[in-house]
Amino acid sequence: MDIGERLRLVPYWEISHAGPDRINVIVDPGPAFGAGDHPSTVMALELLERAMKELEARKIHCPTMLDAGTGTGVLAIAGKLLGTGFTVGFDIDSPAIYTARRNLALNGLSCPNPSDQPNIELFVGELDCVKPSFHLVAANLAAPLLQRLADTLSPVVDSHLILSGIADEMREVVIEAYVYRGFSVMCQLNRGTWNAALLRNTNGQSNKY
Repeated sequence: MDIGERLRLVPYWEISHAGPDRINVIVDPGPAFGAGDHPSTVMALELLERAMKELEARKIHCPTMLDAGTGTGVLAIAGKLLGTGFTVGFDIDSPAIYTARRNLALNGLSCPNPSDQPNIELFVGELDCVKPSFHLVAANLAAPLLQRLADTLSPVVDSHLILSGIADEMREVVIEAYVYRGFSVMCQLNRGTWNAALLRNTNGQSNKY
C-alpha cells in the first residue's frame, strides 16, 4: 500500500513489492496484530509525513519522536525511516513490543543501537514512564483513551501531535480536549468512520529529548 508521497507499507511476505521509488516500511504483524493497513494507522502515517515536512521547514533536523501505544512499531519505524532522531515507542502489551522489535530488524534498524546513544528505544510501560518532551508525538489509540490522556500527553509534546483512532462520535470532544490545553489544529483526516488530526503545541516546551 502506497501512503502519502513517500511511504509504502509492505507486509514482510510481500517483500518482493518493495522498491527504491518509495520508503518501504516492512511489517510482520505477528500472531495478533494487523499489518498496519487499518485506516487509523494509514492516516497517522500520512500525518507523520506531513509533520516531518513541517519540522524540516522550521529547520528542526532529526526531530525526536514518541510513539505512544506503538503496537507493531509501524509509526516509530516510519518516523526513523523519514529521518527522526532519538525515537521512543512504548506499549502496555509485551507481545506488541516483541513484534515491534522484530519489525525494527526487518527494516534494518536496531534496538538498542550499539553506539553510545541509542537512536530508538522500545519498552513495555505506560505514559508516566516518559518525562521530557519530544518534538513529535504520535498516539494512534482509542478515542476514550486519547481523551483521558490529554492531561498527561500534552506536556510531552514540544511541537507536533498526531492523534488517530478517533471514531466519528468522539472527534470533536477529543480534539477539543487538546485545543483547550494549548494546541491548534493544523489538519484533519477522515476515512470511513475513523478520524485523525495533526495538532501543534502553541505553548512551547523546552525540556525535550
